[in-house]
Amino acid sequence: MVISANLVETGKGKSATDMSDQAILQAAFVTVNQLKAFYDDAIPWAAIEQGFICGNKQIHLASRAIGIFKPAEMQQGILSIKTVVPKAGRVNIYDDHQSSGDFYRYALQAGDPRGGQNRYLWQAKELGQPFIYFYGIAPSVYTALWPCYVADIHVHGSSGSYCDVYVGLPGTETILPPLIAGRYDIPDSFERRYAVRESRVRLHQSSFRQAVLNAYGNKCAMTGLPTPQLLDAAHIIPDSHDHGEASIRNGVALSKLHHSAFDKNLIGIDGDFRIHVSRQVMNASDGPLLEQGIKELHGRLISIPKQKKWQPNRDFLAERFDAFRRAD
Repeated sequence: MVISANLVETGKGKSATDMSDQAILQAAFVTVNQLKAFYDDAIPWAAIEQGFICGNKQIHLASRAIGIFKPAEMQQGILSIKTVVPKAGRVNIYDDHQSSGDFYRYALQAGDPRGGQNRYLWQAKELGQPFIYFYGIAPSVYTALWPCYVADIHVHGSSGSYCDVYVGLPGTETILPPLIAGRYDIPDSFERRYAVRESRVRLHQSSFRQAVLNAYGNKCAMTGLPTPQLLDAAHIIPDSHDHGEASIRNGVALSKLHHSAFDKNLIGIDGDFRIHVSRQVMNASDGPLLEQGIKELHGRLISIPKQKKWQPNRDFLAERFDAFRRAD
């Protein structure tokens, strides 16, 4: 289903069907905001490729084939860039990665650093123009970062050239930053550092969640609930601990209810994958959800991935179960 953003106000004097670059960017940002509200930080490509409606015309958000995307309806600059996670057995040919400091590094397309699709990055830099960064966290699954900006472009010949991309904070009244004297009002250095730091936390969490849910077949390990929107990736050893790690073996796919109970030590999992319900909960009586949704799990085994390399770390489970017993 294509999302329509025709009714977005793009500024004083702008009509609902205005097809200026600003109107297209504004409509795209509204659309991606709606996608995030529905899919959180795991937006499937199938939803992205539906695009949006602006000025009674359907416009794509990104391209399946190329990473640097400017729709034909835009006069200059870019609408989005994309970093993919390759399917199993394939290799990512681009050198996109998180760099230090305030920036993400994004590889230019091979060839002329100022030609082809790369020329739109130069235009975006000159304009201070915002755009969307679809950052792959799993094959065909993306976290959307916006508004993003090109800070600088580093030319190292026909291969190896890249640009520094930083993230701003969406405006409170209008999602699109204001256009002042032909350039967009870009974030200051403090906001840039803050936004990049926050976005990296989001990417870390969403990548971990997606990897764990994929390993568990998008089902809750305790109940078998098969609805990804209601599932979390629960850390066995919390991130805050010295040896807490963002690996699949330190995670378990749980429904939001059971994740909360696990974090509060109302449910524990021992080193043999057996579920234990706390005495506090077992002694309570409060309707069918408690009886069937939690208490009946006591003594059952969780479902674990078939591949051993993805199964929960037994030592981690034993350590976490000791904390559960102390709390109980």
